[in-house]
Amino acid sequence: MSFTTDLFHKNYPIYLDLHTHTISSGHGSTDKIIDLVHSARDRRLTILGISDHGPATSGSASPSYFRGLKYADRHKEGVRILYGAELNIIDEEGNVDLEDSILENLDYAFISIHPPVFTPYEHLDLTETYIKAMNHPKVSFLGHIDDARFPVNFEKLLMAAKDRGIYPEINNGSLMPNAYRVGGQKNCRILLQICKDIRLPVLLSSDSHGKKNVGNMEYIFPLLEEIDFPEELVINSNQQLWEKILF
Repeated sequence: MSFTTDLFHKNYPIYLDLHTHTISSGHGSTDKIIDLVHSARDRRLTILGISDHGPATSGSASPSYFRGLKYADRHKEGVRILYGAELNIIDEEGNVDLEDSILENLDYAFISIHPPVFTPYEHLDLTETYIKAMNHPKVSFLGHIDDARFPVNFEKLLMAAKDRGIYPEINNGSLMPNAYRVGGQKNCRILLQICKDIRLPVLLSSDSHGKKNVGNMEYIFPLLEEIDFPEELVINSNQQLWEKILF
């Protein structure tokens, strides 16, 4: 492993990682799907999800890449492979960068806000923007809503997500010491506490760009323990829950 944390944490075992990126996302990674599969196999993951950035991200794949994923291999090296997308919310109306006809053939999707696709609006409340974006097919997860550059009302957004059967992620990349997002430590604590209170499951995500960090949740575990977050509300640890959401 390239990191030290045991994926089979004593309280929060990790069996799947759905937020990962290949060479098709750009960002300088040269790793292909099979490279991520090998990492998932070596780290004893049951399910690997490939969620490359939507085409509005500079250097990412075209819509035809996502259209063709329905023909890709579903099992390799003992790992089940799912194919999704990390969609860019491109405006305040909640529009995203893939057509619904393409999304319908994916296994799942994250909705996320990224600069410079969406210019930071620290003075705006973007809660309704996320809620509108939830209406696109296959949206299952809210991507790194901890980023303080894009303010939301966490309680309102998470209640709306619960009503729609959509789940927030807790993103390991937001918690790393060199994280480029703003406010991750503070806001992930808030998110986890609200989710605990309203019994909304969360997805733990590596946000690995390439093979190096597939399955890496090492900065998330201390927060889960600090808040005494219930294992049964961690999608990655609860097979009954992930099968309900994904299959």
